[in-house]
Amino acid sequence: MTQQHRTRSLAERAAGEREYMARSGIRTLINSLSGGVDSSTVAAISKQAAPDGALGLILPCSTPEEMKGERLQDVRDAERVAAHLGIPAVTIDLSDLWQQAAALFSAAARELAEKAGVPLEEERLQWAIHNMKPTLRIMTAGFFADTFRGLMMGTGNGVEYFLGYFSIRGDGISDRQPIRDCTKEEVRAMAASAGLPEDLVHRVPTAGLWPGQTDEGELGFSYADADRFLVWILNRHVAEPCLSTTLTVREESVEAILADPGLPVAAEVARRIIDQNRRTAFKRRAGDLEAMLAARGLAPGATGGRQE
Repeated sequence: MTQQHRTRSLAERAAGEREYMARSGIRTLINSLSGGVDSSTVAAISKQAAPDGALGLILPCSTPEEMKGERLQDVRDAERVAAHLGIPAVTIDLSDLWQQAAALFSAAARELAEKAGVPLEEERLQWAIHNMKPTLRIMTAGFFADTFRGLMMGTGNGVEYFLGYFSIRGDGISDRQPIRDCTKEEVRAMAASAGLPEDLVHRVPTAGLWPGQTDEGELGFSYADADRFLVWILNRHVAEPCLSTTLTVREESVEAILADPGLPVAAEVARRIIDQNRRTAFKRRAGDLEAMLAARGLAPGATGGRQE
């Protein structure tokens, strides 16, 4: 059942972005640099695609206490990426804007809840406050894209997209998504091929939404397991359809998948992965499955096409 996945190299992805820029009259590619491997890899693609048009934004957005610790390290790592790739970058501290918006919106939410007689869940309110961070960052990137006749470069990889582990009001609305068909390990391989420092290639993934937050801690399973499951489920679908066009595991296929002797991860891990995928189906669009299969060379006649 296993088929060979054909993933494009960093240079091939850069060539695709360069051709898109030429066809569309685009001058610049706007990169939000977090210091993480995904944004670093996308920045490396941008630099190859547009040696004079790749621009960087470093956008800290945290409390003063956090900015003295792990979020300060994020800024320093992002600066290292910009310097390594030779990308001009500016740092814009969004922290005050975020805190002002949080106070304004929270007060209005409490007022609206009282007027409407709708309970306000404090835990959900805090989540909304933290989730404003990616929204503020994409708003900032959009301003620079408009200013410099450019496009916002998305940093979501394929396994995060399959899991719905991204903000639909943040990076999910980026103009370009050059690594959306990749596993995390494939992204790391491209980062290494770009000569990025090893500690950044293997940096612990985090969205930086709150102190100590990590992607794997929040998801409840490792990227390595999610990578293996995604590659396996795509192959399984080609042999025996089990995914919908939105890249979502079909309800009627769940138990058969969990009972499959070829399952590449423990059944309880697979169930968590499937649950995460199914409850985030609303974040994905019709045609995503077909695009993923084509990009990975699994569709009939596919050779690993460009990811729009």
